[in-house]
Amino acid sequence: MMKLIPGGVCAAKGFTAAGVHCGIRAHHEERDLSLILSEKRAACAAVYTTNLVKGAPITVTKEHLADGFARAIICNSGNANTCNAN
Repeated sequence: MMKLIPGGVCAAKGFTAAGVHCGIRAHHEERDLSLILSEKRAACAAVYTTNLVKGAPITVTKEHLADGFARAIICNSGNANTCNAN
């Protein structure tokens, strides 16, 4: 069973986070961009799409995580994948 720890992503010592609305989502009260920052380099892993068509952010992210470490990640919400019907 998973144990929930109060404090969210900032519960772990050395991590801070912030979120803003930057215009990705139509509703201005919803945050759609966040930054999670580690005070020190931290081990990092990622899961990527299996789609044959991959956007430039996938290529850039793979390059940045090639050594398995990162200090910050940016998360967005409300935008579509590289190829879609819209």
